[in-house]
Amino acid sequence: MFESLSGFFYNSGLRLAGEDQISKAVQNLVKAVSYNSDNIEAWNLAGLCYYRLGKYKTAEYCWKQSVNKRREGNAANDFLEDLRISQAETAPYFSQVASLCQQRKYGYAAGIVSKEICTRFDLSVGLLNFLGVLRMIDGKTKEAVKCWTTVLNMDKSNADADLYLTNMENRLSYRLLKLLDRLYKRE
Repeated sequence: MFESLSGFFYNSGLRLAGEDQISKAVQNLVKAVSYNSDNIEAWNLAGLCYYRLGKYKTAEYCWKQSVNKRREGNAANDFLEDLRISQAETAPYFSQVASLCQQRKYGYAAGIVSKEICTRFDLSVGLLNFLGVLRMIDGKTKEAVKCWTTVLNMDKSNADADLYLTNMENRLSYRLLKLLDRLYKRE
């Protein structure tokens, strides 16, 4: 009975991930492994979903659980290696971004996140949300909105990006900017 429940939630998570609803997929995958902790496919997919969400420690945990269940021929071995390489390559950049943020140099920080970090982590929604915040603080409203729109295209159920966009749309300055865009497009 528990294996069939695990399979049901795994399939639901797989379907949701395929529909670009990563946040909802994770909820189902957590249920899948809670019903059957030997469900390697659920552990691996949960790791991939957490990776896409930018929750790298949780992704690593999922893949380690998978490898502990079956080491040979397990894709989680490759996922873990790729994650370790990306983390090692980006560690100095994360430190640089933190320093730039302390100095209130948000535009420079955003450039590093975009060019040096996002490219190594395969479009993580967590990083894109952060990049959007940096762009917003730097006064680059259109670029911030583009980040959050991209996030919602990748994860339609992403509450953070939805909240950021909703708050942005309620700002008078953003509504005026949209109005100006429409006026100039008519000419």
